[in-house]
Amino acid sequence: MQRTIMRRVYYSYALSIFAHAMFWQGAFLGAAALLLAKWLHVASIINNTLAVPVGRVPQYIVGSMWGAVSHGEVLTVLTFVAAGLVAVSVGYHLTQSTIGRVVWLERA
Repeated sequence: MQRTIMRRVYYSYALSIFAHAMFWQGAFLGAAALLLAKWLHVASIINNTLAVPVGRVPQYIVGSMWGAVSHGEVLTVLTFVAAGLVAVSVGYHLTQSTIGRVVWLERA
């Protein structure tokens, strides 16, 4: 009897974890991070450059940079960097305000 009850408790716990939105956000974020690391890894960039004939490497690099600028990839990277800096700044200011409140409460 107890085994049956505990099995149902474990099933409901597993379902609550799988139904939670943060679980799926974390899963997709992890998959996106792995794909990004695979595509932007230094070895991948070097392999792509080595696949180009020697005389065409400067044109390939300029073309790649121009393609990144013209397709908005550079703007996307700058936006993500700015968003990251804003997130770090918000975290810093939140910790400073929290520390200030704790000090103020200790003095009172």
